[in-house]
Amino acid sequence: MRRNHQEIPEETTGVQEQQYGEEGFDFNIWMQGAMKHTPWWAMSFASHVLVGLILAAIYVPADAVAILQPVIYKNMEIPKDKIEFNKEEIFKNEKIETDEVIDPTIRPDVEISTKDETDNNEEFEMAKGADDMLSNSPLNNEYYYDSVGIGGGSGGKFGGRFGGNDNTKKGGTPRTNLAVMSALRWLAKHQSPDGSWDADGFSKMCKDGICAGNGYPENDIGVTGLSLLAFLGYGFTHLTKDQFDGISYGEVIKKGLKWLIAHQDKDGCFGPQAGKFMYNHCIGTLALVEAYGMTESNLFKEPAQRGINFISRAQNPYKAWRYQVQPGDNDTSVTGWAVMAFKSAKMAGLNVPQSGFDGALGWIKEVTDESYYSVGYDAKGTGKVYVKDMNENWAGHEALTAVGMMCRIFITYDKSDPALEGGAKLISKDLPVWDVSRQTEKPIDYYYWYYAALAIFQYDGPTDKDKEGGKYWQGLNNALENALVPSQKQKADGCRFGSWDSDVDRWGFEGGRVYATAINALTLEIYYRYPNAFTGGEKKKVVSVKEH
Repeated sequence: MRRNHQEIPEETTGVQEQQYGEEGFDFNIWMQGAMKHTPWWAMSFASHVLVGLILAAIYVPADAVAILQPVIYKNMEIPKDKIEFNKEEIFKNEKIETDEVIDPTIRPDVEISTKDETDNNEEFEMAKGADDMLSNSPLNNEYYYDSVGIGGGSGGKFGGRFGGNDNTKKGGTPRTNLAVMSALRWLAKHQSPDGSWDADGFSKMCKDGICAGNGYPENDIGVTGLSLLAFLGYGFTHLTKDQFDGISYGEVIKKGLKWLIAHQDKDGCFGPQAGKFMYNHCIGTLALVEAYGMTESNLFKEPAQRGINFISRAQNPYKAWRYQVQPGDNDTSVTGWAVMAFKSAKMAGLNVPQSGFDGALGWIKEVTDESYYSVGYDAKGTGKVYVKDMNENWAGHEALTAVGMMCRIFITYDKSDPALEGGAKLISKDLPVWDVSRQTEKPIDYYYWYYAALAIFQYDGPTDKDKEGGKYWQGLNNALENALVPSQKQKADGCRFGSWDSDVDRWGFEGGRVYATAINALTLEIYYRYPNAFTGGEKKKVVSVKEH
């Protein structure tokens, strides 16, 4: 249970304050990404004519990332927007590998079977024609330009994710990519049998020693969402078939998404509507939205849209968000997660109200200092924020300034906004540093590092005209790599290999080792997870999905 403490307004971690909370370029993986965009009928025709040549020329190793295909349910002649979502589909033909006894009164929708969903040959044969069905999707429209969610601009539908291990083109290195893969292995090995990530019970899955670093149990929704986002951010989906260290990442994702959907209530909220639950809900929604956007699977469309609808209802009229539904007060941290969910949903073709963006932008402007462009937490000029008796000894950072930058970029696409360079200057004066020796003003803040990476990459990262990025990005990028990669646990650390310690982090007490590992993986995926908003070095016209 969460310990009792007196609270001061907090600069939160994304899971903090929630109630529920190898190497280098691989040609084969790249080739699979290219094959993704080839219609299946063409591939089938070519295979019958030149099967010998194909077998000789195209070889896919067992550990390569699978070609990800959308799940399209019959009947294929029914227009996509008329296909109704059947929640039970996600639980059909599912192989459940767990010793847990499932109470049918709690989970009547689970059908225990020895047949895996991906063995449904009829379904997957039909899915081969999905590219033709989706050819008119706004996600595939070359004129649609956006930066958040699944991609856009020259990055294409997936924002470079399927070429994730080729991140060196945008500032990543072989060791940052290896760090991400190691983190994903750790997360996969510490997923609970039910599909969730347990903030305070993940050590039950340890095999070689015990991994310390429990978070609060009420943050399970949030850390599950972050973990799924880390897998999705690399380009894996629930249809990935390849195995890594004997674990199917497709199965990991499928089980995690299934668990989230099972914990969505009738109002569309992920997890209980109790306490400060909006962090959990926004992160859970973001995971479902990205899963839908990457596959256009009807399994995820309805729960994703319902999650977005709930975020919309929870927004304060003409303002932003806080912990609950329209509580009257607002904070920048929850608002940041809500904006990310909205923008990803827009990219995925879901319905998003413009008023949501308008209110968020108004709030960010309201709490931005006009002289230095520092952004406050729940008011302009908010000072250092912390939880009494928990993290007073940690240094304050411009995390919320980074959140504000992200919101402005994703909503306005105006690179001339002085608040962007103003924020970048503040962040450049407080670069990430790994120092566990300090007893006061401890500098490690994974949440700040994540949002700083996201904001500065968008504002000053590599573009078509500037492959290296600007001075703000280059400085931050070098600091991030030097802070995160050497501090990740290695093989000699046993079961902890691939993870990061949470007790050295400003907000790690909330989400624990699962949070620390997931959010750091997301930070190191910055090179390919979202394309730069100002690709080509100039402002682009933002076109609404509705205009297509």
